Amino acid sequence: MRIDLPPERTLPDKDERAARIVATASRGRRTRALRWAAPVVAAVAAATVIGLSLVFAGDDPAGTGAAAPEPEVAAAPTAAPEAAEPDVALWLRDLPHDEAATLATQCGTGMGSTRSVFEAGEVLSAQVHRALVGRGPVAVVLAEDTATGERLGCEIALRPKRAPEVLGAALMGGPGSKSTVNSNDATHPAIPTDGPGGHSLGYAGGTYQVDERVASMRQRFVVDGEPGPWHVAPAVDGYVYLQARIAASMLDGVGALHLETQVLDGDGELLDAPGEQKHGGGITRSPGTTRTDDRSRDLCSLPASGASSSTCLG
Repeated sequence: MRIDLPPERTLPDKDERAARIVATASRGRRTRALRWAAPVVAAVAAATVIGLSLVFAGDDPAGTGAAAPEPEVAAAPTAAPEAAEPDVALWLRDLPHDEAATLATQCGTGMGSTRSVFEAGEVLSAQVHRALVGRGPVAVVLAEDTATGERLGCEIALRPKRAPEVLGAALMGGPGSKSTVNSNDATHPAIPTDGPGGHSLGYAGGTYQVDERVASMRQRFVVDGEPGPWHVAPAVDGYVYLQARIAASMLDGVGALHLETQVLDGDGELLDAPGEQKHGGGITRSPGTTRTDDRSRDLCSLPASGASSSTCLG
């Protein structure tokens, strides 16, 4: 059977219809392409800005840009260092010599001093310290009667709205004094004096004459091998007033108590340790750079002392 196809029908607007179809398809493809292109352009722009900032931050005049960042490596966990006990600063301020002279006169009067009034020019050293015993700051004054050579040292409590109170006084030299006056030498940059100070359970205080090598001194208690904080005091007019204290409640059951004293120069380096002066005696040789005094016997005054019986006997 033969089938004859009808003749092709010619559309008068064939070309116009084809152009419309192509134009419509092109618009659809462009719209979808722009939706993806926008984020890519933004990312490229951001990368360009970051790259420029790295170049300028690295001060790279050659324009080579920054090197690729190294991959991050997790740091190995480390134990936190043990926090050292902070130093206790004893010195608060220097004391004007005219004020110190008035305090020295008050102190001398209470001691039966032969000098009725001290002058400002006779003050050897005057400073105000933090009080480790009692309340309020403490004035430490050393003065010398230039007519007689009498030298005294005083600790005086300074409290607001209260008259100064003499806490302690010492006749350090001159008529009636039993002290032996020692001088600093190559071995002894710091020597103990009979000036203000004293000691009791868990407390030590003393006055040292120092030469130009000494910038400061420090002292601490060591309880059963565990050191407490350093108590630090500077040299003022050739003298250092030094104290250290530990609460008596921390000494229950303790077996050993020591007191360490060090002398430092302006760079913080250790100098020879101070010698020892007992009952007006002479200076002993400095034992190295740290003087260590065994104070374990003090523990014998505690009801439940951990000190050995041999320590407490004799």
